[in-house]
This record gives sequence, structure tokens and C-alpha cells, in this order.
Amino acid sequence: MKPVFKYILVLLIVLAGKISLAQNMAAINAMVSNQSIQMSINMMNRMSMMMMLNRGDFNFKHKFFATMADGSRKEIDSRILTDEATHKTYLLYVDKNLPRSDSNRNQKIYPDQTLGIERIGFALVPDPRFAFKSNTVEKIWKGIAKDSCWMFKVISGDINVYSCLSEEYYNQSLVVGIQLHDDGPIVKYNEENLKEIVGDDIDALKDIQQKKYFKAIRKYNHNRQKEAEKSAKK
Repeated sequence: MKPVFKYILVLLIVLAGKISLAQNMAAINAMVSNQSIQMSINMMNRMSMMMMLNRGDFNFKHKFFATMADGSRKEIDSRILTDEATHKTYLLYVDKNLPRSDSNRNQKIYPDQTLGIERIGFALVPDPRFAFKSNTVEKIWKGIAKDSCWMFKVISGDINVYSCLSEEYYNQSLVVGIQLHDDGPIVKYNEENLKEIVGDDIDALKDIQQKKYFKAIRKYNHNRQKEAEKSAKK
């Protein structure tokens, strides 16, 4: 092989290597960038949740009944608050049998100290007789005790949605878990888990791509309900 051709061949190999390296570095940078963006979004969501809880936005004081880990029951008048040090939610229990000077008078009750909590409240349900009318019905809000919070079901269907608050109105940033069917595991509320749950439901996937997660969940539940109704008619 002539020297000039050898030189050109070596040059082409070097250039190909540099292009391949640049492409790999671009892919790595894109992956790292996406991970960083997701971490930033998760951090912002946690901070937003903490601020909303402690500020009291749509987070009202209620009379909760807590079943403690030992089976005993406590009646607690409190909002659901967030411990900024541990990032865990808690109820503030005031033991009125103790004097105000006693440091044990005010106690933080965390989820992992309980088997669960519940409260009796009211919810609005559409009146089937009138298009723009709702009825107020009594409802029991049950909070499932997890490591960092209690989970309250706010959307029911083939996909259940859980919030860290027991309120009729809730913000998407307060949603902490989703579940496929009542007997399925409750998993973290994020895009990846939601995509896995909806599977090949094209309507729901389109909404997920547009970051419209609640709309995707409602679309999926609606589609499954329609399928069940068709099957029942056969």
C-alpha cells in the first residue's frame, strides 16, 4: 500500500473514532441531562408538597382517629403536617391531660407509628337527575400508613390514585401513589410507572406524552369501563 493511501486510511480511522466518541459522549450527556432534569422535578415536587402542607393550602384541620401500632386508638385534631427534617408527614397530638409546661403535651404522630388513620367527612357526588347539581354525602377517608406519609384514595377505577391529604379537592403535586386494581401494589406516582400500568392504551399514552397524567388516568379508567359494559351486554 502506498504511503499516501496509508496516511488517508489512518486519518479516516482517527476521524471515525472521534465521531463515534462524540456520538457516545452526546448520548451520555443527554442521559445525564435527563436524569438531572428528573431529579430537579422530583425535588421541586417534594418542596412544593411540603410548602403546601405546612402553609395549609387545601389542607384543613380534621378530627382524625389513629390506630396506633399497638392497636390503641387516638383521637387527634390536626392538619397533616410535614417534618422538614425527615420529610415525613405527621399529625400533631395534644395530650390535654398534661400541663402546658410538659414537653410531652405536644406529640408528633408519624405514619410508621400507626396502622392507619381515618376521618369522617363529606364529599360531593354528581346528581344523576340534574346535569349541574351535586349532592353532599358522608364519606370515610382512610389513610394507609406508609413509611413517609398516609395515602388517601382520591380517584377510584382500574387505576386508583392516592394523595397524602384527605381532602375533596387535591393538587397533582400532592399525589404520591397509583395502583392497578384494588389488589395491586401501590407504586410511586411517576411517568415511568404510569406508562407501565396503561400498557398499550393509545389514548392514555398520548396524554402521558403531553404530561397530562390525570387526564391519562381518567381516559384509561373510562376505556376500561366501556369495555366492561360491552362485555356485560354480550
